[in-house]
Amino acid sequence: MRSASLTAVLLLGAPAAAQPDAAALFEKSVRPVLVEKCVSCHGPDKQKGGLRVDSRAALLAGGDRGPALVPGDPGKSLLLHALAHDGELRMPPKDKLPAPAIASVAAWVKAGAPWPDSAPAAAPPKAVGPRPITAEEKAFWAFQPIRRPQVPGDRNQETPNPIDAFLLAKLRENGLSFAPPADRRLLLRRVTFDLTGLPPTPAEVDAFLRDSTPGAYERVVERLLASPAYGEKWGRRWLDVARYADSNGMDENLAYVNAWRYRDWVIRSLNADKPYDQFVREQVAGDLVAGGTDAERADRLTATGFLVVGPKMLAEDDPMKMRMDIIDEQLDTLGQAVLGLTLGCARCHDHKFDPIRADDYYALAGIFYSTKTMRNHSVVAAWNEQPVAEPTPAALAAHEARVAAARTAVAVAERPAVAAAAGSVAVPAVARLRTALIAAEKAKPPADTAMAVEDAKGENLRVHLRGNHLTLGAEVPRRFPRVLAGDAAPPLGPDRSGRLELADWLTRPENPLTARVMVNRLWAGHFGAGLVRTTDNFGRLGERPTHPELLDWLAAEFVEKGWSLKHMHRLMVASAAYRSGSQADPVAVQRDPENRLLSRFPRRRLDAEEVRDGMLAVAGTLDRTVGGSLLKATPRQYVTGTGSRSYEDYAHPRRSVYLPVVRSAGYDVLQTLDFPDPSVPAGQRASTTIPTQALLMLNGQLVDQAAEALAKAVLAEPGDDATRVREAYRRAYGRAPTAGELERVTAYLRQSESAADPKVPAADRRVRVWRGLCRVLLAANEFVFVE
Repeated sequence: MRSASLTAVLLLGAPAAAQPDAAALFEKSVRPVLVEKCVSCHGPDKQKGGLRVDSRAALLAGGDRGPALVPGDPGKSLLLHALAHDGELRMPPKDKLPAPAIASVAAWVKAGAPWPDSAPAAAPPKAVGPRPITAEEKAFWAFQPIRRPQVPGDRNQETPNPIDAFLLAKLRENGLSFAPPADRRLLLRRVTFDLTGLPPTPAEVDAFLRDSTPGAYERVVERLLASPAYGEKWGRRWLDVARYADSNGMDENLAYVNAWRYRDWVIRSLNADKPYDQFVREQVAGDLVAGGTDAERADRLTATGFLVVGPKMLAEDDPMKMRMDIIDEQLDTLGQAVLGLTLGCARCHDHKFDPIRADDYYALAGIFYSTKTMRNHSVVAAWNEQPVAEPTPAALAAHEARVAAARTAVAVAERPAVAAAAGSVAVPAVARLRTALIAAEKAKPPADTAMAVEDAKGENLRVHLRGNHLTLGAEVPRRFPRVLAGDAAPPLGPDRSGRLELADWLTRPENPLTARVMVNRLWAGHFGAGLVRTTDNFGRLGERPTHPELLDWLAAEFVEKGWSLKHMHRLMVASAAYRSGSQADPVAVQRDPENRLLSRFPRRRLDAEEVRDGMLAVAGTLDRTVGGSLLKATPRQYVTGTGSRSYEDYAHPRRSVYLPVVRSAGYDVLQTLDFPDPSVPAGQRASTTIPTQALLMLNGQLVDQAAEALAKAVLAEPGDDATRVREAYRRAYGRAPTAGELERVTAYLRQSESAADPKVPAADRRVRVWRGLCRVLLAANEFVFVE
């Protein structure tokens, strides 16, 4: 259907019988327009939108939007729509051509668009529509269905765990085998840090070393998985992927005072061993899942904070650009976190490496365009929050008491006797009391809210050419990527966003990526690197799996066992590969220098949180309170930037997972130890060795405080100094000092105490000396590395 604007232009032209010669019309009225108004941007030197207008063949071929000219039909010619400013594309962009000039171009097109000296078209017009996915692209390993392969070899006493059977098959191909088993004390330290992020206590070490009965190690694993610390450790790993933070970052760094509810939901979910498919489904569409109690519905609503806690440019002047930037951030995070695909690369063009087309991107973007993430998109924009709990009875009672007191004050002041005694001051006094009553009535305790999304009207998007929302291509129905969902997948209905369908599709057992990506994350958490080392990218730019059959076996096992994360943890830490020692064999180093075949257990440095929490734990000062917020800010308060200094309130003895994560003002202790950028998904943390880390451990205030607390705790132990040195070693390393260590340390203590300033009280001198010893113990590699 022609628009009113273009129809009016066409009516300006003379009847067909009165038209001048078409070639003369072109030379007199059309060519001058194209040369003067169009060629500078669409000629031999520059082709905006991929379009040239200096020949008939170029107009027929068209640009990014397809052919610009349909000879004989002005209404179907994009050139005419652009000149008439009929739609989003308006050319020239600033000054519309006079109506007679547009009518002349329309008459020329209607006459067949002759161009006397133009070369004939060298090629047919560009095909419009997405480039088809090739058979080679579909055959890429990550897009193949998950098949449960047969476990290699015999399931005998040598390899009771299927993981070991797959690993040993490759090791033996290279003339290698597993390293000897790790020392039991080191194994306990390894598995305790891996599952809880905390060191084992001396009592736990002693109990494990004394227990020689069958199943001792398995009982330790069950104890650790049942600990609240498990969800805190592994919840933090998911929060890395979910780019969790307690502030917005970007241009307006405002406080996300309710983001902690999503963080606590993650920790609770992992501790409860919530099936991973449900875990993902609730984060994508928890608000749309039916059924359950009020508390369960509020819990699922809180889970959608996953889509809201990312960074946003809140002061963007262009509302549509802001909206599309937020959708892009959501899509990019979802793609990397769940599918291991960089979906965001297809915003401006077809993905250069993976078979994700621009229309696939905008088909998914339409789902989030139909989702309310923000309350508004005007400067300064506000994100969406929804109530999850009514005020507590105590808060409501306190409010009612304040209102009742205010009413009583007004009633007393309005009594005739009181008013007469007050005289002329009675009227303003009563007015103030009435104002106070109104304020008290309005100050009802607010309901608890969580950052969450909600569904909006289902709307499709048009492809944004080169990612520009002002340059639109064809409309794309909302659906899932063709390479994964197939060409026959039906589009989503207009009555809903499609998020629930997206969540269900992501977690179907047949989806080839979701289970693979998650078991690979678990493997990386236990073995230092994934079977696919690019944990967030399973595409062509990512690495290929070192053990593809093992990856598929694990993914199949994951789904068959109800998507249980704890089951997969048990399986991995029970393997001989996990329980092997980390000592490198010279032959293995030569044949497998990067240890990709896992002939030995890879050593690793503690994560940033493990270093901090471990120091507080051995010092006896770690606060194990679970949940809640430590962010000292009011809603939407600037935490850095305008009118505020950098946020520095990190002095809490709570576990690091509960410390505020303030974008652009991160905690320097954690940042020094490679805490990831909270603005992007981070499935694999960097592990650097730089001078500032050593300086932190030797001079940092936190380390000094932990060392002093440890020193005081050790000095409070009964016995002599040798006994106290043993206690310090047991707390820090889980072992007693060697004879040589004990001799050197006690000699150091004697010399240091005798050389201390005699003006300082003896008790203080002693604490200072022991604090120095404890600082050295905490700064040593034996503490900072798992083993």
